Amino acid sequence: MNRIIKDTLSLVAITLVAGVCLSFVHELTADTILKAEADERTASYREVFPAAADFITPEGDEDIGKTVSVAGVTIGESLFAVDSEGNVIGCVISSTSANGYGGDVTLSVGIDLENTVTGMTVTSMSESPGFGSHCQDEDFQEQFKGVKGEVTYTSGGKSQPNEIDMISGATFTTRAVTEAANGALECARSLLGGE
Repeated sequence: MNRIIKDTLSLVAITLVAGVCLSFVHELTADTILKAEADERTASYREVFPAAADFITPEGDEDIGKTVSVAGVTIGESLFAVDSEGNVIGCVISSTSANGYGGDVTLSVGIDLENTVTGMTVTSMSESPGFGSHCQDEDFQEQFKGVKGEVTYTSGGKSQPNEIDMISGATFTTRAVTEAANGALECARSLLGGE
């Protein structure tokens, strides 16, 4: 019986020491991790809206543009894109669709004052390698540039200005990306006004 008590106390002591050490390491690295994530987001915003000199948070109601009617889509961040004189020239939106084949698909989307996509990049996804993961290919993402209005996808070859060619064998992923892009466009209309 003494052996069981000693072993139990040893395990409790080891667990407490490990917990304290992990907590200490977390405190040391938390700010660095948050800064790295913020830098990564800013880099993706610069990629999708290269004409912007800076990105600023809308003043007033922080929730403006954070709700969209596209099922399964949430807006993570919405910022105004401004030129070097501080004039609003559009916005950048971080939009997530929960309807990907492997789960969430998150995009950064740049949208100008005419509600035209200036660029789109997939910033996070868990899609199937060789199929859905092609949503991160430059050729696929470039199709969104210049799209105005609701984005649709086709398997028969792009014939309309708001269409993109779907990823072969990855219908769920293509649908999730277009849903997230449409959510971002809807959010932009709220932020920037217009139809």
